[in-house]
Amino acid sequence: MQNLLGVILCGGESKRMGTDKGLIQQDGKTWAQIVANKIPALGLPVVISINDRQVEDYGRIFSSDHLVVDNVDINGPLRGLLTVHQSFPQSDILLLACDLIDMDTDTIQNLISVAKADENYEFYVYENHGLAEPFCAIYTSKGLKSVYDKALQHGLTQNSFQSVLANGKTKRIVLNNPDPFRNYNTMPGHHKF
Repeated sequence: MQNLLGVILCGGESKRMGTDKGLIQQDGKTWAQIVANKIPALGLPVVISINDRQVEDYGRIFSSDHLVVDNVDINGPLRGLLTVHQSFPQSDILLLACDLIDMDTDTIQNLISVAKADENYEFYVYENHGLAEPFCAIYTSKGLKSVYDKALQHGLTQNSFQSVLANGKTKRIVLNNPDPFRNYNTMPGHHKF
């Protein structure tokens, strides 16, 4: 966990929301900025994972050296994570989705503490009612190298985070408070959990 990098995942298609979630404004900041601003308080560098259609919009908000544009040839949100891994192969990644605007630093810090206390796993994730919460999780460089190599050889049976976590050596942490994990697929006030 010496090379932990914060990554805000913004490259999704936001089909259910109908608009780019990371660009939604709240209190004068975009959701991507709100989530990204949680990382420096933990003493970590941060990058923003986007797709090629988002470069112009996100370039107005973040400096270009903080943007990592998808270029791994797989579909789905795993594409963003593996692209960041390709760009920073020595880094372990603390991944946060851009719509986790209710995430708190205590929840993130607990995740980091668990990972530092037991470095024998590839992935560290909270579990809520038997399902992993993949969008506030730590993915080690070792674990990502294995997934990336499989992706390059078209050896991934599914391009999903749940599949990666189920097939890797994953430390699951019981989630006592699900509130920070609210993700918004409709506008706030009309959200689905």
